[in-house]
Amino acid sequence: MTNEMQEYPPYTPPPPPSEPAGASYGPWSSDTQWVPPSWPPTPQNRRGGSGFRRTALAAFAIACVGAGGGTAWALTTASITSHTPSGSSPSGGSNSTGNTPSTGNGVPSTGGALSAATIASIDSAVVDINADTAAGSGQVAGTGMIITSNGLVLTNNHVIDDNVNITAQIDGAGTTYKVKVIGYDAKDDIALVQLENASNLPTIPIGDSSKLSVGDAITVLGNALGKGGTPAVVTGTVAQLGTTITASDDSGDNETLTQMIQVSAAIEPGDSGGPEVNANGQVIGMTTAGQTSGNPTQETGSTVGFAIPINKAITIISEIRAGSGTNIHIGNAALLGVAVSPDQPGVDGSSPDCTASQATSGAWVSGVTANPAAGAGVTVCGRITSIGGNTVANTNDLHNAMESFKVGQTVSLTWMDASAVSHTATITLGQATFPD
Repeated sequence: MTNEMQEYPPYTPPPPPSEPAGASYGPWSSDTQWVPPSWPPTPQNRRGGSGFRRTALAAFAIACVGAGGGTAWALTTASITSHTPSGSSPSGGSNSTGNTPSTGNGVPSTGGALSAATIASIDSAVVDINADTAAGSGQVAGTGMIITSNGLVLTNNHVIDDNVNITAQIDGAGTTYKVKVIGYDAKDDIALVQLENASNLPTIPIGDSSKLSVGDAITVLGNALGKGGTPAVVTGTVAQLGTTITASDDSGDNETLTQMIQVSAAIEPGDSGGPEVNANGQVIGMTTAGQTSGNPTQETGSTVGFAIPINKAITIISEIRAGSGTNIHIGNAALLGVAVSPDQPGVDGSSPDCTASQATSGAWVSGVTANPAAGAGVTVCGRITSIGGNTVANTNDLHNAMESFKVGQTVSLTWMDASAVSHTATITLGQATFPD
């Protein structure tokens, strides 16, 4: 987050090499062939270009917030596909979880310029989130918001997906809490996590995003550039309501996020999962994406950002707490046990060399890492063509299908080996050590 109060300049990591054939992707892989540079990376000159990118921060990863299915150093790009008419509601549902998240009622309006006391109060319920990528390719940093006094935290799914050893620290100081993932909605990019052994914590003041209007003042807080410490603070305005964006990353994965609040504010990688606050000191959105300049790993801050309306986020959190919902996943991800590549492995000279493979369709298999895929006989340089009744043409199709499955679920898997012979097996999905 660009901020005059910061005494350090933003830094940007060096670009990664071309994606190796063995790159891991999604909850079905654990490949570590893509080794990260040291952390923090050496500052580099910035380059031109622009795109909308999710704003979690990672030292290095092939996609996602960490390796395998989200953003690394704001790697995910997105394009705006639609707006609802200006002034319409972006709320997406009720703002009540049915138990203990606080409200912002009674916080006096400051006309858009929040007092230092109000910001400090919100800071006390904002956490820095840090983790290691499951593939061992780097570290991850993001933001979260405490919504219950016993330490339930709202954040983006892309802050915690495919990551292990997740920890959090309130206002960048004091106790470092171990974090347990309660559940997530990958489709809407929302996650609920628990600070272990936490009690008597302050909570964010929750507002009503349905009352937003274009032009309203907002204040954005977050763990900008993963620097830690007291959240960086910038101000801006609501630019559009009800925005739909389509996000994609260099692995070929993509997603559509709807009902987004578009803001004009200087957000940075690392701000993901942090609060966007109205003039009354109430949280009305969660920072999720920002427009960045530069190639996917050499980026500056953004003056165009996107936030999930708090009403929508709290509705989904209610479903996670209830343990059910259309897109709700409880606990860690289901595991297939393969590494996949968006392109044919070996074409760029990397290993494995699959240039002689005769497989003609599906997601390329660049590694077989665990059961059930290993036990079923899936082989490197083959291509997965179907799982659980879902046709698979590429890694994105496989990722989307895996997001809908549960640990222990029995599904049909079809793949084509390197000789173009098709195989089908019934498999029982395992459990990954990380969320998707």
